[in-house]
Amino acid sequence: MDYPIRPITAEEAPAFFESNAIGFGHDPRPAESIASTLKYADLSRSISAWDESQVVGTAGTWTFDMSTPGGSVPCGGLTWVTVLPSHRRRGILTAMMRYQLDQVRDRGEPIAALWASESQIYGRFGYGMAAEGVELMSINRTRTELRHAPSFSGRTRYVDRATALATFPAVWEAVRQQRPGMHNRTPGWWENRSLRDPQWPPPPGFSSLLNVQYEEDGKVLGYLRYRVKEEDSNGWAASTLRINSLLATTDAAYSALWQHAFGVDLIETIEAEWRPVDEPLYHMLADSRRLLHRPQDTLWVRIVDVPRALEARRYAVAGELVVDITDDFCPWAAGRYRLAAGPGGATCVPTTREPDLAMSINELGALYLGGTAAWPLARAGRITGSAEAVARADAMFAWNPKPWAPEVW
Repeated sequence: MDYPIRPITAEEAPAFFESNAIGFGHDPRPAESIASTLKYADLSRSISAWDESQVVGTAGTWTFDMSTPGGSVPCGGLTWVTVLPSHRRRGILTAMMRYQLDQVRDRGEPIAALWASESQIYGRFGYGMAAEGVELMSINRTRTELRHAPSFSGRTRYVDRATALATFPAVWEAVRQQRPGMHNRTPGWWENRSLRDPQWPPPPGFSSLLNVQYEEDGKVLGYLRYRVKEEDSNGWAASTLRINSLLATTDAAYSALWQHAFGVDLIETIEAEWRPVDEPLYHMLADSRRLLHRPQDTLWVRIVDVPRALEARRYAVAGELVVDITDDFCPWAAGRYRLAAGPGGATCVPTTREPDLAMSINELGALYLGGTAAWPLARAGRITGSAEAVARADAMFAWNPKPWAPEVW
């Protein structure tokens, strides 16, 4: 049976998001949430599969610029992917992925990326696990003594939504320029998602988000957003403070914002969502073992145009590699390429030279942001080549800081 695939109209959005909610197993989104989404989503990039008048598959693409090591690249950010349980194993997901990646290619976006709800799904379509994050970090407030902490001369203060809209975007963009894996946020994204008014319903028992910014000489260098779940135990306060975001453009701002969070009264536990794997806080604490953290895959990258993607980033050391790439799902990306690259830039062109390394497009996506090394992939049998070529790839593709995707989209 044929299931037509096409974008939705605004009038079809309620049916689209109802199907999406069934796929993810949650209640349908309220009308105001859908209306807010339509203010910043591009419906021409929505993807719906239909069984007569019923939406049976959903997906969509955000139009992003994504930071790479030392650069930035246009990116199609895959989202909203579901197929109704009644229509599984009928090729609908594969058809939607074909539609999406063809569109990404036609628009000239060298990569696609996504957050995967399940890690085993998207390798079939050429995605590689490119970044990890700390899903939830937790520490008891009594264990937050800092042995090392950058000093700061500025101040933290609470700000309202209007102030946050005026100051937070510049902080995000400054951090994004340094951190691979972060996407740009449009004004519509900030107004209708990041700092939506009214705010998204908080998790059960938690307050709405509070906004704090760090300033030096009137310049905003970082911000913190957190909620509190008010609790007590045997007559004393035992509340939880959960950090939604903490971004800083300087070490001083980073130190000040963490110390602000640790100094909030009536708190027993401090948690933070989706933090980077190379969090400096680990090395500031007097007792770092008390900082519990649970890493998980976050960003998956799919290379669509190999030369343009590899030329859109910088490399830690100068070097040259000839890489043979296989790609079953998007055969136009397959081929043999010579990468000559370094800290100042890169060129990548097709070649007939003998390859130094061979891999599928999945491994290239995993290497792309510097978050996955070639050596363990080679040990796993996913990259073939000499030990010297593998080491050369690791030296070239490595990057500090590590990629970070602090927002689930």
